[in-house]
Amino acid sequence: MHNLRSSIRAREAGAPARPLSLEERRREALAPEPSDLPKGERRTSAQRRAERHKGVVERAAILYRGKRALVAVANFSKGGVTIETGLTPEIGEALLLELPGKQPAEARVRWVKPGRVGLALA
Repeated sequence: MHNLRSSIRAREAGAPARPLSLEERRREALAPEPSDLPKGERRTSAQRRAERHKGVVERAAILYRGKRALVAVANFSKGGVTIETGLTPEIGEALLLELPGKQPAEARVRWVKPGRVGLALA
């Protein structure tokens, strides 16, 4: 009971009621920039700004920490690419993405899941 009361009082004072979990920290790191969404509006994972294209590009090359790696492309859109790879870059890390027939472009890691990485194109 005392822990509950302390948590409520801490929350009212503006402090987090408990330390953030790793999952909560990841969500905060991936939260859109304030200019991306109107105040008070949150994006859910199912919302898409642009249509996803699957199977159009099968492979790409990335320059990851100074080494070139071939990766499978799960899908791509106007603003980003989902690649399938065993690599685990850090969120926010910059990579160089080379798609067939396109100039190499810088991409930032937006999310990482086992076997998949979401890249936002610059």
